[in-house]
Amino acid sequence: MDKVVFVYGPMREIMMDGAMEFGSKATAELLELMQVKQSTQVPYRPKLLGLVERFHRTWKDIVSLCVDEGQDDWDDFLPSALYAYNSSRHSTHGFQPNELMMGRKLRTPAELLRRSRVTHPHSTLQEYHEVLLQDLSKARELAAVALQKEQARQAMYYNQWNVRNGSEFRPG
Repeated sequence: MDKVVFVYGPMREIMMDGAMEFGSKATAELLELMQVKQSTQVPYRPKLLGLVERFHRTWKDIVSLCVDEGQDDWDDFLPSALYAYNSSRHSTHGFQPNELMMGRKLRTPAELLRRSRVTHPHSTLQEYHEVLLQDLSKARELAAVALQKEQARQAMYYNQWNVRNGSEFRPG
């Protein structure tokens, strides 16, 4: 609640997929208290919530790429991965998610450092800046790899479907 309601305010409506996590009495009471209209889609039909399911798949790919050999520090990259996702232009619509949610583009780390004082655990501001840029760079690389992987997968399925149906696309 503190990550959503206290930042953006309560939503008017929420669409759920019927997952058990959202079927509790506590969830129902909370939604009623906040006067949130709830609609439930057919369970186990991810296509009905296509954009959400697409984001989940992309996010899982990004997080899976953040796991190191010891699999113990993947969560350290989540803020950077989220920033990379929210500040990346999406090919579908050409906007950053942040532009669509907040009405403005996310500022670069350099702009953040220039305009505000930052408290951080690093010994110098320069060290903080370098670590931040490295984290962002890694997150963006991971997002790019995940996107390429997904595009290749979608192209493979698309081509297989077209070959089966006798309508293979040929350039030219």
